[in-house]
Amino acid sequence: MLSGPNHPRTGADGASLTDRPAVKYVGVRAPGGAVVAGEDDAGRVRPLPLRTDLRNHSPTGFEWGYSGSGPAQLALAILADVVGAERAQEGGLYQRFKFDVVAGFPADRWELTREAVLAWVAENERPEGSA
Repeated sequence: MLSGPNHPRTGADGASLTDRPAVKYVGVRAPGGAVVAGEDDAGRVRPLPLRTDLRNHSPTGFEWGYSGSGPAQLALAILADVVGAERAQEGGLYQRFKFDVVAGFPADRWELTREAVLAWVAENERPEGSA
């Protein structure tokens, strides 16, 4: 199984295999560009994998605050981490997440909880077989 920043260890559903899943995601603008990390309930921080193994929207990194390719990569990476790669991609879920959530992030810094992501998914995921 591939592993690394673009190919994290994942389970069968594509979700991250960590002993402590991220409970909060944080994005900041740094001198070298946009940086996104997940923080677990013990305060440990890890970089959020780019997940170009799923779809290569933006090989140069994450972006937010608009609805382009960098925000699409961020939306895909967050949803893949929270609900798994397959669910994140079903029915264009991550693209809707990009428009609804990621495009609205403030330019310099943002935080997003796992619970907020799950609440958005619960309200926006289309049941199987629906259009």
